[in-house]
Amino acid sequence: MSQSETDGRKAASDAARETHDDDVGFAAFYRRESPRLLRFFFRNLGNRADADELSQETFSRFATASQGRIDTPQAYLTRIATNLLRDHTQRGSTRLSRASTSLDAGLDAPAGLDPFREVQSRRDLARWQEILSQLHPTTLEIFMLNRVEGYSYREIAEARGLPLWKVQKHMLKRSV
Repeated sequence: MSQSETDGRKAASDAARETHDDDVGFAAFYRRESPRLLRFFFRNLGNRADADELSQETFSRFATASQGRIDTPQAYLTRIATNLLRDHTQRGSTRLSRASTSLDAGLDAPAGLDPFREVQSRRDLARWQEILSQLHPTTLEIFMLNRVEGYSYREIAEARGLPLWKVQKHMLKRSV
């Protein structure tokens, strides 16, 4: 066997051993750092599925980028994780945020037909009409100005030419 063949086999053997050492080293690094990354993402996201997904993405980027030797792999991994978290929150890319709607999104939409609700509304309306019909006309007018139109007691008193205490007295009558 020639010297060049021996050197070639030795170089191939050394490369295979180094690759194997790198694989074993990465596996140990993964086992050591994975729980820390999961805690980091879960603490910031509050979602176990997203934390796991971003943790895997962090290790994937680390493995792709760390072909050469890195002096501080933990710091490099942390930087990747921090950047992923920032990108993730800026995009609002959680499945929940894409699928959710705001709380007041359907408030202006007409409600579907609900027979129970319609009957209940008619009963409530009839009850309120009966209560309001029992009020003295002046008391009813003052009540409507205050509760429906939004005028203050003082504004009602000035507009009707009444003392403030009379308006207050009329408003007390409504609850009797």
